[in-house]
Amino acid sequence: MKLHLTLNQLLPMTSLRALALALLVVAGSTLAAAADEVTFDALTPAEQRVLMAFAEQWPTLPAETRQNLRIGAQRWNAMTAQDKRDVAQRFGDWQKLPDTDKRRIRERYRAFRQLPPEQQRRLHGAYQRFQKLGPEQRAQMRRRFDRMSPKERRAYVEGMRSEQQIGTRERMLQQIPPEQRAAAQEMFARFTPPERQRLLAHMRGLPLPERQSLHTRLLAMGVDERLAFIATLPEPAFQPTR
Repeated sequence: MKLHLTLNQLLPMTSLRALALALLVVAGSTLAAAADEVTFDALTPAEQRVLMAFAEQWPTLPAETRQNLRIGAQRWNAMTAQDKRDVAQRFGDWQKLPDTDKRRIRERYRAFRQLPPEQQRRLHGAYQRFQKLGPEQRAQMRRRFDRMSPKERRAYVEGMRSEQQIGTRERMLQQIPPEQRAAAQEMFARFTPPERQRLLAHMRGLPLPERQSLHTRLLAMGVDERLAFIATLPEPAFQPTR
C-alpha cells in the first residue's frame, strides 16, 4: 500500500509562512523561468492537496512565488516517504538555527541566485558531488576546513575561484576564432586578477555571438580603453568572505 504523507502531517505545528519556506526549499534552486498566472482551481488535484493552505492567498502571491510553490509541490508528490521525512528533518534543523546563521545562509542564497546560470549549474554540480561522498569523507573535509585559519580559508576560496576562472577562460578561448586566440590569451594575461574576474563574470552572461563580438572589440582597443571599459562593468555578485 502506498503511503501518502503531507507536509502538515510531518510538520503539524508549521505556520503558513514556514510551510511556504519548506516548499521553496523542496523546489531548490530552480528558477521560475515560466512563471504564469494559473489560478488555484487550475492546479492539478495533487498540487492542490499540498498547497491547500495557500488557496485564499494564491491570487495575491507573486507569479514567481506561485511557480516555485508548484515546483515544490510537484517534487514533494514525487518523493518517497523516506525522502519526505528527510526533507522534514532538514527543515526542522533549519528552524533550530540561530537567526544570525539563517541570515548568513539567506544572503549566500541571494548571491547564488544573482550568479549567471552557467555558474549556478557548476556550483550545483560541485554540491551534488560533495553529497555523493561517504559520511566519513564529508566529515573529514569539514574538519579540514574548520581547522583552517581565516587566512588559510581565504586562500582556499581564492584558489577555487582561480581554478574556476582558468577553466572559464580556457572554454571561452575555444569559442573564438583560432587566429585570435593567441592575442586574446596575451590580453587576459595582462589583466590583474580583479580585472579578469570582472570581465569573465560579464562575458559568462552574454550569448555566444555577443561574447565573440566583444572579444574582437577588446582586441581592437588600446590598453587604456580596455581598462576603462572593464571599470564600467559591475562587480561580480558573489564575493569571497573577507
